[in-house]
Amino acid sequence: MVVRASDLDTASILGMSFPSYRGGIIFWADTIGADHIYKNLQKWSELYGNFFKPSRFLEERATRGIPLSAPATTSSTAKARL
Repeated sequence: MVVRASDLDTASILGMSFPSYRGGIIFWADTIGADHIYKNLQKWSELYGNFFKPSRFLEERATRGIPLSAPATTSSTAKARL
């Protein structure tokens, strides 16, 4: 479970060797924009198959112009099961 986008940034730098000068994977994604990522994944999906098919979450973020680092909306009935 991730609480903040910065948790993924830290994990991507320390655990996946993502370049630290890019600020982490979510910071980098917000820098280039969800729309740019979505359009490229769509293009690659058409060329190479469903492996690159963008998720509905990314599609929503791209079409609404919401940064990937913004908190996800949850329904009022959602509850943690910890």
